[in-house]
Amino acid sequence: MSYSLEIGVRYLRSKKRATVSMITLISIIGVALGVAALLAVLSITTGFEQAFKDKVLGVNAHVLILKYGREFRDYRDVLATVGEMPEVDGIAPFSINEMMLTKGDRRAVVLVKGVTPSGVRNVLDLPQQMVVGDLEGLRRPGSLPTVAPKPTTDDAWQWLRDIRDGKPEKRVSPLVGGVQDGGVVEEAKPVGRTTFWEEEKRRRDAQREAARRARKPDVGPVAKPSEIEAMLGRLDDEGFALPDDPEWEAGLMQGAAQEPIDALPGIIVGKTLAEDLGLEIDDRVTLISPLAALGLALTEPRGSSTRSREFRVIGVFQAGFQEYDSGLVYTDLFEAQRLFDEGDNVTGVELRVHDLDTSYELARRIEQKLGGAFHSLDWSELNRNLFTALEVQKIALTLVIATIIFVAAFNVIATLIMIVLEKKREIAILKAMGATDATVLGIFMLQGVVVGVIGTLAGVLVGGGIVTYLDRIRFPLDPKVYLIDHLPVVLNPSVFLVTIGIALLICTVSTIAPSWWAARMLPVDGLRYE
Repeated sequence: MSYSLEIGVRYLRSKKRATVSMITLISIIGVALGVAALLAVLSITTGFEQAFKDKVLGVNAHVLILKYGREFRDYRDVLATVGEMPEVDGIAPFSINEMMLTKGDRRAVVLVKGVTPSGVRNVLDLPQQMVVGDLEGLRRPGSLPTVAPKPTTDDAWQWLRDIRDGKPEKRVSPLVGGVQDGGVVEEAKPVGRTTFWEEEKRRRDAQREAARRARKPDVGPVAKPSEIEAMLGRLDDEGFALPDDPEWEAGLMQGAAQEPIDALPGIIVGKTLAEDLGLEIDDRVTLISPLAALGLALTEPRGSSTRSREFRVIGVFQAGFQEYDSGLVYTDLFEAQRLFDEGDNVTGVELRVHDLDTSYELARRIEQKLGGAFHSLDWSELNRNLFTALEVQKIALTLVIATIIFVAAFNVIATLIMIVLEKKREIAILKAMGATDATVLGIFMLQGVVVGVIGTLAGVLVGGGIVTYLDRIRFPLDPKVYLIDHLPVVLNPSVFLVTIGIALLICTVSTIAPSWWAARMLPVDGLRYE
């Protein structure tokens, strides 16, 4: 095979036919352009996928634990159970709800996420995303949950776990009695389950009762003048001093005294949201339900209506993801529970794992361990639509750009066919002297492979230079359209290897047909017209 290599290279550099050499050059240029374009596309699409993954995981946890139904009050038991797993790096509860953030006549609809000070440090990347301010003041000193947690002595979902474990005799049924004592089982008395309509009727009755009580003024005991004078006499001059707060004084003059700014709970807003509303550190903002902002107050069974609440801006974060920077705010979990008027209730529990690749398997094990009342989602399931779309886009663009290499491959085929037609006499002589079909096949396949290798190396140099330049200049993008503010580029060796492999495979396969035709040629066919 040594002489086949020499003959193949000599044919490739042949000067007798300028047309063949020109087509060979065009083939090399075509392969180089295709490889450069493919390398740039793969680097950019992989960069988008990696950038979205980093942004999403910077705001969301690796695994979310949710509970079926509207109430999740036993989250402390979940924290204790799941927190003991060795794969868990950090765990914290959270609550999230849609509200309206206002400052003066400016307003925006936002997602209010209630978090704990330890949770934002152990589970989220919020400390690294802060651009102005800090996390100090997120939780006010002495802040406690709205309702003290009640110890859970009975597991209402144990019957579902027993069915799963094959223990139907131990499941909890809607019966009263059935207590076994001395071998005698008392007769169980059936108790009907409460239907949805019965619960709805009770809720409406409670609302009407609360509205009736609200119309009746609750007048407490009236102090006597002597008692008021005695109370004022115990106060010194400092007791009558008003807070040094211009906004508080302005509200007092207008008949609507505001809470001093230092006493307000803290809130952290996104950078884009801060720019849209003109927010700065220590600004006073108001969170209110969108329905209440439209004049549609909501009334709970306990009689409390939807209320707005003022907060103090203590920090601005930038996640680099437009959806989060413009529509997400953080506040303390206890303040969010008071704002949502849900008591000691949370939306779910979020956790961070040591190894991101184990998040899906861990989510399934958590579901089995906690039982049927809970379900868990890992980061890929939570953002399945986004990452599926990115993957499909990456594959489609790769196939489209690879057509450039296919076009160059047809040039390689044309070049080999012309060389075979030109060298028919030489092929016949080689076959007559004893050259095998494999030797002739190798001579012409070598020419196609050499074109592919030279074109691929040139394309890698050009494409590598392009992606390196784009990575350094951080080409700007409109975040309102692309969700991120610059073009992400990934300089990954695997991307280069995939590009080189695709190009060489296409060029090598394209040489098989004309080389096989030359190898199957008979000596008499090559010398018939000589």
